[in-house]
Amino acid sequence: MTQLILFTEIENETCILLAQRINPSKNFYLKLNGPGGKAIHEKNENIDVCVIRECFEEAEIVLRNEKLLKIFEETCYSTEEWKAESCLQKEASHIVTLAIYIHPLEEPPKHTEPHNLGPWNLYKIEELLKHRNELIPILEKNIELIDIKIKTYEQDILELPINAQKLEEIKIKMGKQPQRTRETFNFFNDIELEIPEGEVPEIVDEQFPILALNFGKLSSFEIQTLIKYKKKIQELIRPLRRIEHKIQTIEKSYKGFKYLSIFDRIERKIIAQKFGENPTIAELSKDNIILHKFRDTIFEFEIHKSSTNKLRYFKLCLSKDQTQINGTTNGKQTWEFFHKNYSKLPLI
Repeated sequence: MTQLILFTEIENETCILLAQRINPSKNFYLKLNGPGGKAIHEKNENIDVCVIRECFEEAEIVLRNEKLLKIFEETCYSTEEWKAESCLQKEASHIVTLAIYIHPLEEPPKHTEPHNLGPWNLYKIEELLKHRNELIPILEKNIELIDIKIKTYEQDILELPINAQKLEEIKIKMGKQPQRTRETFNFFNDIELEIPEGEVPEIVDEQFPILALNFGKLSSFEIQTLIKYKKKIQELIRPLRRIEHKIQTIEKSYKGFKYLSIFDRIERKIIAQKFGENPTIAELSKDNIILHKFRDTIFEFEIHKSSTNKLRYFKLCLSKDQTQINGTTNGKQTWEFFHKNYSKLPLI
């Protein structure tokens, strides 16, 4: 099992990204944790891959291998499969490995699992040291270690084998650049150096990770090469951003409302074959079985309009609260209401 600490600095204070566990049926209810979770051992997923996958699933943040630093690993016997309940070997039913990683926070997180986690927020390490009991056990036990390792991160990350090798490679490649890139970095001597954009050389993709790792020791010349590289990347990803935006719009529209979700799994295919894509309430009401099935049912719904305020479609799902509607509906209504007011509006 993994825990990831994404860290940043705000007003000279170290902050880490955490969310509250809000699913009462899961362990450590209301405790704070970072992105992380269980390795898929059936697929032989290793622990490094696990933390990268979990971070993307829970916060849609992409981690870079060369910036990911494991600071803690412990394996113990346990009486539970996904919880480190230490015990004697003869009492154990599982062997559990716990690991903590750290990585700089480089993009805003997204709240992708609202059923399990509250919103992502930044917490000051200094405050967490005082209120460690609010953390899940593995973080509560190791909060001092996390604090220390964040402070020594820049040096520790350069010593990883993956980065040591790349640093050596970049020294060779950068040796082919003008002499000023190899001078000892001096910010005050270098600050006025400006080169016309057309004369700034383009860096290759393999050079970027090493320059990024040395972000505190870059010359103005190197920074200008990175800015030119950024513009190139922006041009490449602009079409992908448009596609992403369209997909996000569709995803937001359908989230929580599976197609024909008011019907059970077996019925959906039959209904879709009979009525086609996005049937209307009027069409569905022609079927007496459907009419009888939903006569006294209460639904939650959302009406969607176009930019010109024209009704486009509505989303419908079964309400968890099936008590009689009286007064304010709060987004709930009956089949009769939809048949009367929105009978020709496509249903998703």
